[in-house]
Amino acid sequence: MHFSASIALLLGSAVAALQSPHQRITQKVQKSTPLLTSEAPHVYRNHSYLNAKTKRFAVNGSALPDVDFNIGESYAGTLPNTPSGNSSLFFWFFPSKNPAASDEITIWLNGGPGCSSLVGLLQENGPFLWQPGTYAPIQNPYSWVNLTNMVWVDQPAGTGFSPGPPTVNDETDVAKQFMDFWKRFVDTFGLQGRKVYITGESYAGQYIPYIASAMLDKEDTKYFNVKGIQINDPSINEDDTLIEAPSVLALNHFKNVFALNETFMTDINKRAEECGYNEFMENALTYPPKGKLPTAPDSSRPGCDVWESIISAAYYVNPCFNIYHLTDFCPYTWNTMGFPSLAGGPNNYFNRSDVQAVIHAPPTNYLVCGEYNVFPKGDKSVPSALGPLPSVIERTNNTIIGHGWLDFLLFANGTLATIQNMTWNGAQGFQKPPKEPLFVPYHAGLAELGEGTAPTPFTQDAGAGYLGTAHTERGLTFTSVYLSGHEIPQYVPGAAYRQLEFLLGRVKSLSTIGNYTTLP
Repeated sequence: MHFSASIALLLGSAVAALQSPHQRITQKVQKSTPLLTSEAPHVYRNHSYLNAKTKRFAVNGSALPDVDFNIGESYAGTLPNTPSGNSSLFFWFFPSKNPAASDEITIWLNGGPGCSSLVGLLQENGPFLWQPGTYAPIQNPYSWVNLTNMVWVDQPAGTGFSPGPPTVNDETDVAKQFMDFWKRFVDTFGLQGRKVYITGESYAGQYIPYIASAMLDKEDTKYFNVKGIQINDPSINEDDTLIEAPSVLALNHFKNVFALNETFMTDINKRAEECGYNEFMENALTYPPKGKLPTAPDSSRPGCDVWESIISAAYYVNPCFNIYHLTDFCPYTWNTMGFPSLAGGPNNYFNRSDVQAVIHAPPTNYLVCGEYNVFPKGDKSVPSALGPLPSVIERTNNTIIGHGWLDFLLFANGTLATIQNMTWNGAQGFQKPPKEPLFVPYHAGLAELGEGTAPTPFTQDAGAGYLGTAHTERGLTFTSVYLSGHEIPQYVPGAAYRQLEFLLGRVKSLSTIGNYTTLP
């Protein structure tokens, strides 16, 4: 399908050049005496999930190279995805000490397709961070593990540390293989009956609705008790709707950031008008919608590849232009996830054999967006918004679609155009414009900046106040985050943290002024 091929190309090559950043259950888990292995027995003392089944996955939290603090209790390794697949999937599981998390488990998936979820762990929402350009790893004050039990999974096979070759032809295959893995994961760690939340970004907008729908179809709350999903900057429709049609409108909005010459601006706006993009977007962004929208104009017509033209022009002005975060500038920052860089510096942390040994990863020539095309014959499934997404919204009444405004790959207005053409819970689209404020509570570390008394090193880097918009109708919440690029937890961690609180039911509104109760 057109949209998957385009995203795969961008995440396979352009991303690298651009330097993107791209428990206990209600029936309590039996407490067992932690197994004290011969290797550093004190390391595993008081680990609540350590037992005969899990000891082979236990990670020594003090042994990660270059990390000068203990990352806490965690478990990592591979479990089979058979019989639907013929390989295994890699996971890294971090239990939460938050009492409110005792009956739940949250999954994080990165996209690509074929990009490792460890980029999310290390540079977005994990308990420790090593973000682009930073000197060393730090403890993450906004780790999602503060809120809930978290597991990051490399999938489908052929992604990250999950051995290939891949054997999926569509999202049905993806879901089946993930569910076979998931059942083993639940049995291994005694997580039966947990509420399951599935979160992720980018091409996970395709993965997650299909996986959630297949789980819900099972009507099996022992293993597949899906209670909500969150997809950020998601691939949920064709490229013409998500990328091409809204791109010139976004260029005009951020005209001062791009600083392109008037000749180009006149020409690109003329082409957008002639190709029908302006009319399409005007009709799409109507509340309530006037009826079913036609298919977005075809970008393969002569002169209608406007997004590609904008990107080419942007590089002339800003050679370090980043489609994932359009306010980036030169020089590139080096990236420890292994994205090639002109900046040099430490590179490809997870490709180190000493790191792989600590996390029980199979010896792998690790690439964050791997060597395999995980859909060797292409993803044959329809975009999720045209397939299972409306049903998942109806069956959970707890779905969040989040979007960063500074993402110049997938546009907030393209996502809204998709929502306005989608029918769920008895009506089409949002009936009112999504313009209520997204409020992120103020917290420690912000006032000190203005006073010049912020601690060193400074890690309390989540902003606060009104950081975007948040709108809910009939079980679907759409949020936009003003200062975020493609990866909301990386660029605006406070907004991402607040949205997860909402997904988990810890706060009742994203627009209400209040205080964090779970941040350290």
